[in-house]
Amino acid sequence: MRIINAQYVKGVSSVRQVEHSGDVPEVSFIGRSNVGKSSLINALVAQRVARTSSRPGATRIINIYNVAYESQGKRGGMVFSDFPGFGYAKVSRAMALGWQEMIEGYLAGNDRIKAIVWLLDVRREFDGLDEMMFEWLVSKELPFSPILTKVDKENQGNIARKVRSFEKFFPGRKAILFSARTGIGKKELLTYIEKAV
Repeated sequence: MRIINAQYVKGVSSVRQVEHSGDVPEVSFIGRSNVGKSSLINALVAQRVARTSSRPGATRIINIYNVAYESQGKRGGMVFSDFPGFGYAKVSRAMALGWQEMIEGYLAGNDRIKAIVWLLDVRREFDGLDEMMFEWLVSKELPFSPILTKVDKENQGNIARKVRSFEKFFPGRKAILFSARTGIGKKELLTYIEKAV
């Protein structure tokens, strides 16, 4: 798969606000705050369409992008949905609950989603909040793949240990290693998306 073009459409808080044409497939990107979702999207599409921020919790809506791609000599289109990071401590409890309701409502209520790309910082340990997200995704039978980001910032020994640790939580799912800076994992992630859509 080769991404030809990507264009920001708008920010939404509900699946009802997204105007899909026909049966255009959708790929959603989720993860903790400051895990590198925007950087990953920019790396996949090879252009700066997603805004990055050094301030965790900056994204508070679901950002929608139209993406044109080429696969096996044919052109197609899909939608990327970039979700606000969950688990950022410096927001009010009411705002955190609002984010949770928005994310769960969008993911569970959208049958166009063909893949959920779940980003996890390779330098962090899997914790209770991640476990809750995992159990919720499984309970809703939503298709997802774990992506371990920022691997250029960790040594190989720790990466190998983290891969083994994360994969215990994801039986039957192989974690993809990714670096937006070096391009590691881009081909593997595009292959996963291609199969999904």
